[in-house]
Amino acid sequence: MKGIILAAGEGKRLRPLTASMPKVMIPVGNRPILQYVIESMASSGIREISIVVGYHSEKIKQYFGNGRNFGVEIEYIMQEKQLGTAHALYQAKTDEDFILVPGDNIISDECIKGLIKKDNNTILGVFSQNASKYGVVEYRENKVLKIMEKIPETEENLIFTGIGRFGPEIFEEIEASLNEGIYEFPKVLNRMKGIKLHVAECLWKDAVYPWDLIELNSWALKGALRQISGKIEKAEIIGKVEIGEGTVISGGTYIRGPVRIGKNCYIGPNSVILPDTSIGNDVSIGAQSLIKNSIIMSSTTIGHQSAIENSIIARGCSIGPRFHSISSSFRKIIDREVVEIRDGGAVVGEDSRIGADVSIYPGCRIGAESRIPSGTVMKEEMEDEV
Repeated sequence: MKGIILAAGEGKRLRPLTASMPKVMIPVGNRPILQYVIESMASSGIREISIVVGYHSEKIKQYFGNGRNFGVEIEYIMQEKQLGTAHALYQAKTDEDFILVPGDNIISDECIKGLIKKDNNTILGVFSQNASKYGVVEYRENKVLKIMEKIPETEENLIFTGIGRFGPEIFEEIEASLNEGIYEFPKVLNRMKGIKLHVAECLWKDAVYPWDLIELNSWALKGALRQISGKIEKAEIIGKVEIGEGTVISGGTYIRGPVRIGKNCYIGPNSVILPDTSIGNDVSIGAQSLIKNSIIMSSTTIGHQSAIENSIIARGCSIGPRFHSISSSFRKIIDREVVEIRDGGAVVGEDSRIGADVSIYPGCRIGAESRIPSGTVMKEEMEDEV
């Protein structure tokens, strides 16, 4: 049994976070999403993994290498044009049985272990109240009748996760479909008979929009430990908090876990870091700042007396003092879909430069390499400058 991971896509709806990295490499809990998939496969006994790559493939290869540091052997397969999931899978054609997993989901090893015990041509479904984002499975008992296109209903439906167990014969079906201009895998499955359904009772999470990453980050931090390195001054640290080597936590700071702080960071005096926050490596946060339920990626500097809640700050940003990311519930249209977010803040793209006394309204996405002058109140989005 081998694993095939689809990791070629860009993740356009996650812009600006995917301006220069594939969706699978976005960090949650200070680790790329793809790492959780690989670790789940490894702990399920799958050691041979093929990863289909495309968009910014070099960043995946550089991080994971040959896979030995993660307990697996990785083969990289290039999808030159991202034509669809069926086309991507066909690039990894094999004569072995395999477990198929999208690289941009977070799954527990129980999901994979459950599928390993099933017959070939079995897909994994989960119940979701966000069925409009996915293909909905019409089924009878454990037989798949049809995988329907994304539908607008908001009630709970069984959705197709993109995960399944298949044998090599699936590639004949894919080849026939590709010859007819069918590039999406659910449509290939709809042409087949005898597809079985395994309803998951395991953990499966996906991020479609940037604010979905906040929930993934919270889940990832459930595995946090109390592991404190670096220099800790007279600070109060409560619960499961991880602090990396070389990090300085200044006096008067209050940290309540789960929180994960990387290496060589600086947290200024009298700051407050609240649960479900991950802070990458080489991050500097000024005095008297508040960070809550947020993702702060590596090599970012945040000025003093800033307040960031339910937000994502990408790597390499420089943010002046008294920055305020306002958080509340909102509704907006992304890619012609109405998106409703509860308790969402700002999303700031990589290498952005933000002056002092800047406030950003909920739901604003600030593009990569943006420049925002001091005193600005951002109510509208900014496009990527890259």
